[in-house]
Amino acid sequence: MKEKILQLLNENNYTSGEQIAKQLRLSRTAVWKQIQNLKKNGYKIEAVKNRGYKLISKPDTPFPEEIKYDLQTKIIGKKIIYLNIVDSTNSYAKKLIRKNIDEGTVVIAEVQTKGRGRKNRKWFSPEGGLWFSIILYPNIPPYHSMLVTMTVSTSIAYAVKKTIGVKPVIKWPNDLLINNKKVCGVLTELDAEMDKINYCVVGVGINVNNEINDEIKDIATSLCVENNDTPVSRVELLKQILCEFDKNYHRLKQGDNIYIRDLWFSFSNIIGKKIRVMFQNNVVEGIVSDVDDMGCLIVNTSKGDIIRIVTGDVSYL
Repeated sequence: MKEKILQLLNENNYTSGEQIAKQLRLSRTAVWKQIQNLKKNGYKIEAVKNRGYKLISKPDTPFPEEIKYDLQTKIIGKKIIYLNIVDSTNSYAKKLIRKNIDEGTVVIAEVQTKGRGRKNRKWFSPEGGLWFSIILYPNIPPYHSMLVTMTVSTSIAYAVKKTIGVKPVIKWPNDLLINNKKVCGVLTELDAEMDKINYCVVGVGINVNNEINDEIKDIATSLCVENNDTPVSRVELLKQILCEFDKNYHRLKQGDNIYIRDLWFSFSNIIGKKIRVMFQNNVVEGIVSDVDDMGCLIVNTSKGDIIRIVTGDVSYL
């Protein structure tokens, strides 16, 4: 009902309560109550006697009706769930999967109390950021799962560049950096068998307009800070991300791995870098020579060995 009323309200003209009531088959009292609820959610609506209601402004809150308005996607974002507060959008999304939720469903939270990154690291998720998860059923083998993360990361990087004019750098495997500080992380969790992925939940955390916790101020930043301390529209940014990911995910499902990798390369500077990788209680140092079509790092060590890195923590030397 909220979405239908917003569709009838106009930013340029007044819409009478009688007209809204007639079109939606509601009583005038019910319309008034809906308008009051919209105001409580941050919508600024002017009411003038004998003229009706006029929408003055919208909140920068990623409500489903705002994200879905004119969203040009085929799969991603057709169903959107918004929560004021949740422990983790990934955990919530997994519960929905047990109820056979549609592919492309997006779960958004204003606040996460137990947001997490890779290896269960804590992810601070206060008001003002974008914390969301996307539910996927990709028909790809498990060893291509890294490409899902790369597809999402690239889509976010493109959307950020288009939104604020600043090009992020993607740090393998899942971080986006601006001026060498982390602005976004991607956590892909999946359930798989030997030959197929049953589901993927891709969790995304983007520091948009939120305050950065004192513990991580030296290593993290926000889009607002990088946009000359000018707030960034979370609604428009998320819509852009979902549109980009919808297109790129289609290419991924078609098996166009090279396209995804090359798109990822356009936002990465890792080739030729000397790195240290920690994985499975091992440490490898070397020069990155390539990223293969499954998203794995190819590293040349000082001993002349060529090592393929599937997962791990990377630091630049």
